[in-house]
Amino acid sequence: MKAVSDNAKWISGPIYDYGKDDAGYYRDHRNHVLSRTFSLGASTRVELSIAALGYARVLVNGQPLGNVELLGDWTNYTRLVYVRAFDVSDLVHEGENQIEVELGNGWFNPSPLTMFGKYNLRARLAEVGTPQALLCLEADGQTVLVSDESWTCREGQLLFNNVYLGETCDLRTSHGERIDTVVTKNFRTLEPAVVEPCRRFAPVVGTDVRELPDGSLLVDFHELDTGMINLALEAHEGDEVIVRYAEELDEDGLPSYESSHAGLVGCLVPEGFRIPGGPGAPECAIQTDRIICTDGENHFTNRFTVHSCRYAVIEGLSRNQLQEIALVPVHTDLVAVGSIATDNEFYDSMVDAAVRTKLNNVHGLWEDCARERLGYGGDMVALAASNLAAFDCEGLIRKTVRDFRNDQTEAGGVPETAPFMGIGSNGTAYGEGPLLWQLAYPHLVLRAYQFYGCRDLVEGEWPYVQKLVDYLLGWDPEELAAHCLGDHGSVATSESFKTGTPDKEMVGWCTIARFARAAVRFCQILGQDGSSYEARLAELKAQIAERFGNADGSWGDGTQTGLAFAADLGLADEHELAERLVTKIAEEDGVLTTGIFGTTIAFDLLHRTGHSDVVESWLTREDAPSYKAMLASGNKALAEQFNAFLSSYNHAMFSSYLQWFYQGLGGIRVADDAVGANKVVLRPHFSKNTDRVSCALETRQGVVRTAWQRLEDGEIAFSYSAPKGMEVQVEVPAGVHIR
Repeated sequence: MKAVSDNAKWISGPIYDYGKDDAGYYRDHRNHVLSRTFSLGASTRVELSIAALGYARVLVNGQPLGNVELLGDWTNYTRLVYVRAFDVSDLVHEGENQIEVELGNGWFNPSPLTMFGKYNLRARLAEVGTPQALLCLEADGQTVLVSDESWTCREGQLLFNNVYLGETCDLRTSHGERIDTVVTKNFRTLEPAVVEPCRRFAPVVGTDVRELPDGSLLVDFHELDTGMINLALEAHEGDEVIVRYAEELDEDGLPSYESSHAGLVGCLVPEGFRIPGGPGAPECAIQTDRIICTDGENHFTNRFTVHSCRYAVIEGLSRNQLQEIALVPVHTDLVAVGSIATDNEFYDSMVDAAVRTKLNNVHGLWEDCARERLGYGGDMVALAASNLAAFDCEGLIRKTVRDFRNDQTEAGGVPETAPFMGIGSNGTAYGEGPLLWQLAYPHLVLRAYQFYGCRDLVEGEWPYVQKLVDYLLGWDPEELAAHCLGDHGSVATSESFKTGTPDKEMVGWCTIARFARAAVRFCQILGQDGSSYEARLAELKAQIAERFGNADGSWGDGTQTGLAFAADLGLADEHELAERLVTKIAEEDGVLTTGIFGTTIAFDLLHRTGHSDVVESWLTREDAPSYKAMLASGNKALAEQFNAFLSSYNHAMFSSYLQWFYQGLGGIRVADDAVGANKVVLRPHFSKNTDRVSCALETRQGVVRTAWQRLEDGEIAFSYSAPKGMEVQVEVPAGVHIR
């Protein structure tokens, strides 16, 4: 990476001018394509290193870099830019070669769309501008080529491209007009990328096509994915084809776009108005691609935009002109480390839905949904256990905690989203999020230590985590607890996300205690004196018990959330709390009314205390609110909420049940005090809903496997294997045959 920063320069096309209020962003501005020829002698290994401000697509002699998409990791670019290195030995040859870099806006050149009617990314991000690239090509360790004044630049086919809104592509010209190359000396901090790149995966061909009353074509892909469109069609010169993307249909069977409106812009709210998007913005921020065709056969594929959709609506095209349309899933190439299979079809579909929805919303960071695509800390806290059971997330964690640190305020707080983009719902100050969203920073570091043994991460982040903890513990807890959104997402909420959130005050107090508890754990790992944090944790727990403990054994406002958070902090005997939680769930018709945080706590608590049957009853509930109702549409993806207004239909925040599939049905739980997953507890739940389960989890120690089946005589046979040296604690009922 040093060679890149020392010898290469940032290159781009001319700076875009969108006018005083940036309204011109939405008008046509062709993207930039940089190119250069270079000569090679006989070489053994040729490596290309590239960094991008925005997104980039690279072709070497007309061939792409290993199916890589959305090249360019979003960070606070003023603090850090990531570099990716690719072995291109198979793409080059002795003699003259050509390299081409097409630039897209990505997160470096966002629209001025006022998300939710108020957050303008162009005004809020640390830096925005015209997309740029920085490159270095080395053959057998010797520099052959760097980005500099010798590169040429031309206009590309894209007239418009935006991460939310889509692309406008002019297919009439393959090579645009030559324009000036802008060159800037490198002054940025460059580091190797730590997250796997985004790639394309197996396409879903749209074979279910029908004509709508207005003459447009409706394509149903029969699953909801996030990806790029591939479109082949016949047309005449200058014909315009418009493709809009939807996650759902309305009651009349027509596409409904509101669930994925970017920043909710254009959504009709109960007050009777549509959320505005600012000067020049479309009235409704719908995912849309526009193709200006050439004569004959046309091929279009997205370059810098992914769409969250099950349905595509095509205007300007007859059925016989459409040759093929496919939705190609695109997401970060996370390595799957977990697998679980049963003989229960619905259970297997739930596993698939959780994994699909998680992958649909990870493109270099953990995103929430298509209309936002932001890395919310709260979702990370709620989903860490299930994410780490399914994928190798070490790289994602390393990038995420760095993003939090890079945007830490002078006082010590960290943002609601990483990278920070202006949102701070009920945060402690500007640039600082609500409590459970800030908790993601220390929480992810400790999870990385538990699962991957990342002591270097604990050591490196502790000074910044300590600054955060000391800052928050310096508040009056009664005042600080008010900066909490509570147990977000509960079915107890009414029409909006924030109305009726259960036990908001108690959750705030408990989260403050969790910061103290995290500091205690950091000190234990590092061998430092943590007595002051231990004392503060004990003090906070005593205050919470006095303030929120009720005479009847309930906690806070008497909710399921209160019981879950009391158990998480060990405020009473966990078996007693679990029994009360079971009773409370039964009183509320078997519905888990906890939000995303209380739910992940409840799944773990109920399994550990022998109440997995209660979890199963909730997961298999027929009537709404339920997962069965959520999945009844056939989308094969999870919705944001069970019953809330303006929910996304492609949102992973209630996918935490996947942790129960691994810990409960599979029986594999990485111990809380594990270091690099060197200690596991095997405590399978022998469900009556399935007769056979197989489960595996690949750890840094090796693969842990479990399997069980119900024999003809009704007895259970359980088997497991674990890597040598791993501490394994097996807990199965008497009479189970262990193999």
